[in-house]
Amino acid sequence: MKSERLILPNNERGFILEELHARLQQGHTVHIAFGGSSMLPMIDGDKDRVVLRPLDSAEQLQLREIYLFSYQGRCVIHRLLSRKGDKLVFRGDNCRQTETVDRESVWARLVAVEHEDGRVDNCDSDDWRRRSVQVVRHRNMLNSVYDGFGRKQRRWERWCYFIILLLLMWAPVGGLGVPLDNFVLGIRLDHLLHASVYIPCCFFLMDFPVVGWNHRFGCWLTATLIALTTESVQYLLPYRGFDINDLVANIMGVTLGWLILAILKRNQNRISL
Repeated sequence: MKSERLILPNNERGFILEELHARLQQGHTVHIAFGGSSMLPMIDGDKDRVVLRPLDSAEQLQLREIYLFSYQGRCVIHRLLSRKGDKLVFRGDNCRQTETVDRESVWARLVAVEHEDGRVDNCDSDDWRRRSVQVVRHRNMLNSVYDGFGRKQRRWERWCYFIILLLLMWAPVGGLGVPLDNFVLGIRLDHLLHASVYIPCCFFLMDFPVVGWNHRFGCWLTATLIALTTESVQYLLPYRGFDINDLVANIMGVTLGWLILAILKRNQNRISL
């Protein structure tokens, strides 16, 4: 089989779709640099080159393999996720959205990745397949988190959370008979509970325009002010009491939640193995 190296920009105006398609139809195995970050961490589109083998018209496509296909006027190199009737569903390892195309739009299969440092990954090797499985599982886990707590769901979950938070912080709980002075892993149970209820605070603030995640320190600061206010109001309540240790626990919970959110946001943009 012939082999040919092409370096073509991957955008609607610059990618020479007809030329690439023609090379593949002629039976060339094509080496290209396609750009982009949609296949991180397996492929760095800005540094790596990919080797694409043309498909036989009768070749059966395999789930989880990576293919090149035509989609909305440009070429895309993504992983095959599933089939819906006679349609094929693809998604980049670093993406949430999917692309649905027919079989005729799929032109080639990824067979190798040539890295900037000279390493070459064989896409039929056991190591490549093992890492591919890890990436797909990681991506599916993240999607489950974001789909379960998406923007629409957060609209009502947010108000439920803050109502429950105020009830826990301001309602009379002394008569519940819960021994809050017990210790768990060397930490007082009441301090552990205080920290736990504030962990989701930044998560439910991140959609707001001024104090949301676009202003990361502002998100943490707003959540910290909420923790300070809810604890300070207890000083005015005859059946509750202000405790500086509880306030510290609140802020620790806010900070832990902020760090968890930062990690999730980073993984949303770039999956790491």
